[in-house]
Amino acid sequence: MDLERFRSDTHAPRNYDEEPELSEEDYRSMVLANLGVIDPAHTFASLKTPPGFETTLAAFKEMASGKARYALLMVYGGIGNGKSMCCEATVIEMYARGLRVKRDRWSDIVRALKGHFSGRGAVTYEEYFATLRARARLILDDVGSGSTLGSWEWGELEDIIDWRYERRMWTIVTTNLDIKQFPGRILSRFRDKTRARLVLNEAADQRPLLEAPR
Repeated sequence: MDLERFRSDTHAPRNYDEEPELSEEDYRSMVLANLGVIDPAHTFASLKTPPGFETTLAAFKEMASGKARYALLMVYGGIGNGKSMCCEATVIEMYARGLRVKRDRWSDIVRALKGHFSGRGAVTYEEYFATLRARARLILDDVGSGSTLGSWEWGELEDIIDWRYERRMWTIVTTNLDIKQFPGRILSRFRDKTRARLVLNEAADQRPLLEAPR
């Protein structure tokens, strides 16, 4: 190998004018991935509607369209019945409307919060939490999955929901937990039909019905 030529080529300034441009579809996929979308094909049009899923799908569509008469939505129910895919479809639909909203798994939020405990980073815990709580639109997916949900977690979740409830801010929460595990103050806010909806997804687990790729 010509080592000097290798070094020269490696350190030579790159001509970014010659870099291939992203196609519109590639750019869309990249943005959606950064917004928490695992598969850009998870649109509302692609979702199946098994028995018991109709009310859930309608609620997500209302939130995504901007036509919902309520600001907060919590959907609960068993595993694998489409809640997370509805979150992705909501992100995709709103992106098509020119709005960016990120789907965050609650367990990732918890890790991020714990990462700010030390206070040695550029952003303090309080600054990060305040920014999270005040997002124009917030999706907290899978509350209870991958976390212990001790008193600290419940307290922070309650603070987020209460703050956004008072301000009627666009919020979606999903969970596989029995809602009896949720603090009464959180449930009370989602049961206020002037501002929120609490929806049971009654569909069965759809994962065992998925076909293997051929």
